[in-house]
Amino acid sequence: MLPAMRYRRLRKTLKFKFHALPGLVLLAACGDGGSSPTTPPTPPTPVATSVTVSPTSLSFTSIGATQQLSATVKDQNGATMSGASVSWSSSGASVATVSSSGSVTSVAEGTATITATSGSASGTAAVTVAIPAIAVMFSDSTASSITVGNQLTLPVVVDMSQAPGLNIASLQVKVTWNASIVSYVSATPGTLGSLTTNETAVATGTFLANLFSGTGTEESFRALVLTFSGASGGTTAVEVEVATAGNELGQSVLDKVTTRKHDVTVSN
Repeated sequence: MLPAMRYRRLRKTLKFKFHALPGLVLLAACGDGGSSPTTPPTPPTPVATSVTVSPTSLSFTSIGATQQLSATVKDQNGATMSGASVSWSSSGASVATVSSSGSVTSVAEGTATITATSGSASGTAAVTVAIPAIAVMFSDSTASSITVGNQLTLPVVVDMSQAPGLNIASLQVKVTWNASIVSYVSATPGTLGSLTTNETAVATGTFLANLFSGTGTEESFRALVLTFSGASGGTTAVEVEVATAGNELGQSVLDKVTTRKHDVTVSN
């Protein structure tokens, strides 16, 4: 009987061990529950690395006009940084100024660079202020010489080459000179429409003329031709002033007009 009892005890022991084994395996697979999950790395802080200004250039044809610039800031990953702080500056405030919001105002003719800065990054836009000019002058030179008793013709030329897009249809001019040095002889019409002259004060050195064309022109033209005679030795400036100037619509373009004098030297 003894061997049989030992056999039954051995079977019970083995049965207990086999039943306990799955629980031990499960505990080994699950661990002891004491470790913490891994923390994901903190993403890098966005840093402004590029600033793009749009548009990249501005052109002004009048003083006191405004145009708007915008700036796009991107970080080191190329992502747009919405709400990034941007400061604005102008390299030539005497030509164009810029506000804190990127609004550019023309001040005078010339060029300037507008810079938008965010952190250590920056972008630029070029600004050009060029006012179209209608030049009224005598011929294409600035001086002439004659002798006493000889005559000199001076064409009054209207140069439109620096006034693209502008049209001129009417012009009122006043010409003055030193009547003791040169004397007025005559005036002949040019190539723009009709010419009306006022010669009542030519003896004292003043001449008035009105020019009119119904259609106007964008091309340079000869307004009229004045003839003078040398009266006595000396030098005088023959100057032209423009009192009124208008386009074919009757709108004034006087603010676009510049003038240039002509010096006449008379020798005995």
